[in-house]
Amino acid sequence: MDAQELFRNAHRILLDGRYQESISAFTESIDAGGKTEIAFLSRGVAFLKTGQIDKAIEDFGTVLSMNSSNIRAYFYRGMAFMAKNDFESSIADFNRTIELQPDHGAAFFARGSAYAQIGNEYEAAMNIKTAIIFSATSMQGFNDAVAIFRTQCDKAMHIMADMEKAPGFLLTEEEIENVKKWLDERE
Repeated sequence: MDAQELFRNAHRILLDGRYQESISAFTESIDAGGKTEIAFLSRGVAFLKTGQIDKAIEDFGTVLSMNSSNIRAYFYRGMAFMAKNDFESSIADFNRTIELQPDHGAAFFARGSAYAQIGNEYEAAMNIKTAIIFSATSMQGFNDAVAIFRTQCDKAMHIMADMEKAPGFLLTEEEIENVKKWLDERE
């Protein structure tokens, strides 16, 4: 099989949810000469799904060295940094994601979650409010993002719900309930 055919096979395996097996298949495709952005991005997602965070970050970095405007690589690398509790790095990657795609609701939500983790309630609330606006029209992107970092979302929502109420800074009860509903739909 040539690199392209190996990639298609690896992609099918990934879509089947066989993440560890897809890592081997993507590696085989890459080793056969298929050193493409999508191959490294896809393998990075598989690494992320299997908890191999450092390898995921490395693959997303490879994608960004090939194309410094790859929105998905910034977003997924930000997710990987969140999984490592490196919230400053995740915020930087979500900033770049939003700079490249200003209506990326999932990036706003993820960035808000990261801000909540470092105690910046104002930025957390503002980002999650923005995410709610954008994600209402793009629930699939929101759902995909939440599936990857559910624990961080839960922590952020707990922090947001327990914050001392200050006008204009926090999510309303309705906004919190909307986000909780979206999170519950992922279970």
